[in-house]
Amino acid sequence: MSRKYIVIIIVAICLAAAFSGGNAYFDYEYKRVDASEVPVTPITVAEQPVLPISAEFSMPLFANAQVRFPMIMNAIRPKLEERLEKQLNCVQEDGVWLSSSNAAIKNESDDYGLLGEAPYSFEFELPDVMYWSAVLSYIDNAGTETPIFVEGGAKPEIPVGMSDTVTILKAGEYIFSAEGTLNKTGPEMPSGTVRYRVQFSVKNPDPIFEAGRAELAQGEIFSLRLENIPKGIVPELETELGPVVFTKGLPQKEQEIIQPEGFENWYAMIPISNTRAVGDYIVSVFAGELAYETTVTVTEYEFPFQNLIIDTSVPSVAAATTAQANQEFRDKMVPLYSVFSEERYWDGMFAWPIEMEEEDYISTEFGEIRITNGNQNTRRSHNGVDIAASTGTPVYAAGAGRVLLAEFLLSVGNTVVIDHGGGLIGIYYHMDSVDTIVDKIVERGELIGTVGSTGYSTGPHLHFEMRIGEQPISPSMLQEPTAGLYSAQR
Repeated sequence: MSRKYIVIIIVAICLAAAFSGGNAYFDYEYKRVDASEVPVTPITVAEQPVLPISAEFSMPLFANAQVRFPMIMNAIRPKLEERLEKQLNCVQEDGVWLSSSNAAIKNESDDYGLLGEAPYSFEFELPDVMYWSAVLSYIDNAGTETPIFVEGGAKPEIPVGMSDTVTILKAGEYIFSAEGTLNKTGPEMPSGTVRYRVQFSVKNPDPIFEAGRAELAQGEIFSLRLENIPKGIVPELETELGPVVFTKGLPQKEQEIIQPEGFENWYAMIPISNTRAVGDYIVSVFAGELAYETTVTVTEYEFPFQNLIIDTSVPSVAAATTAQANQEFRDKMVPLYSVFSEERYWDGMFAWPIEMEEEDYISTEFGEIRITNGNQNTRRSHNGVDIAASTGTPVYAAGAGRVLLAEFLLSVGNTVVIDHGGGLIGIYYHMDSVDTIVDKIVERGELIGTVGSTGYSTGPHLHFEMRIGEQPISPSMLQEPTAGLYSAQR
């Protein structure tokens, strides 16, 4: 055999060996790429990691070679296109991540119900390695899924993360689904779609009973709140502390209060009389089958004494003490003490109705024991706070509310009464002018009149009074964030 043929045979054998070896390496590399290569990205749902349930991915073979030798790989790509990509369909079965190659990776994802602790604040976070679409659906008794939240769906060129908080207002079964897509940015990069699906239950909320500050001085307010009471149930309260006023809803501070479907929130105010005996009082609350009990301690408040000197011969003072004036007061003011609107207008702390200057001062405190011209038969307790200020000083609404009365009364002069809701009313006497009208909704700090000395008055001042029903309470204590009225708030 000639040397020429020997060389040809050797070359053929080498080529065959190279082809066989290359083909074996291609087969090895193809089989090696399995579910372990798929980018399994955990997402966060309700602060818990969640792994995907399925994925469809195109995985590059010889990724390192494609990066290091791009010219060679691009040259052979037309011939071996189908050998440079592998399509993988991965699913999760019994906690195992399976691909079409039957390779398996154990998955730490468990079947769990989410949001058991905070069912009405559903949070999720999807990392910025893909672009996302997310759907939260409610499942009815027939198994029908109704989307209540949909986000995403756009396909940007670069990955974009996603996070949100979804409010759920109804108990039942829910499914959260998310789909992440990874675009191919180069021949050596994977591409495909990963799907997530988590089913969870939202329970009916537990009822909440929160009592306010339990040690209160005479003239303060004891408050409490009830949350998540089934609709149709009206709470009741038993106590010797004082009359109680329940209203729906809760006073709010900074954030909106979520109200689940089928449930209501209630707020109660119990005025403590300035003459209430000191000691401990049991407060019992009933709401359907629910019952709560707490103890309130009333402490003594040192009310000052005042002998008011007034010239009863002044025509306006004389007119203020007539039988006509007294009857007018009974006809127009006393019925307002029984206004218990369910709507609460006020929110946050009450303010002083006057922006006090250096020369302004409190001339008579709430609860001050007062007699007139030294006559002990006139002894009574002052129901409000008198603020001495110049005539014409602006008077502002101490809190939001609806104007119940805005007119001149013989006994107390120009008067404004504001319903703040739930039996809490604000009263403004002796004004020089009235700058509001009945039924107007006013905001805290809105102008309602000016300081004067009309009616039974010794000089320019504002009588500022707050009441819950028949019981006056201390306006001064409503200017403090620690006041009993606010202590049952969040």
